[in-house]
Amino acid sequence: MNEQKGTSPYVADCEGEALYANPSAFMELSRLNRTNPHAVSVMLTLMSIMGGNGVVQTTQAKVAKHCNSTLQQVEKAIADLADAGWIISVDASTEPGGPLVCFVNPDLAKAEKPDEQM
Repeated sequence: MNEQKGTSPYVADCEGEALYANPSAFMELSRLNRTNPHAVSVMLTLMSIMGGNGVVQTTQAKVAKHCNSTLQQVEKAIADLADAGWIISVDASTEPGGPLVCFVNPDLAKAEKPDEQM
């Protein structure tokens, strides 16, 4: 995986940490962008705020605001990302804009540096 470093004002307790993304994930995001650009924006946002073990704890309202999307677009994007295996174990509140907890698929991105392959 390639190392992408940067800070984000949306990251809680992980400021300045690296994101290790599988290069093939970017190609898949490029393909997804043609059919569902809101899902790509949501996925990149989730990846930028994920903590250790790929956990994301935020609210649907924060994701919508960051992505300049409606809550309905975020809800659909989350459902599409879960169906496609980009995110797993989704716990989204039924309250509009409410809490969202999910895990980014570890085959796509990790907060911890993956073991080097020999």
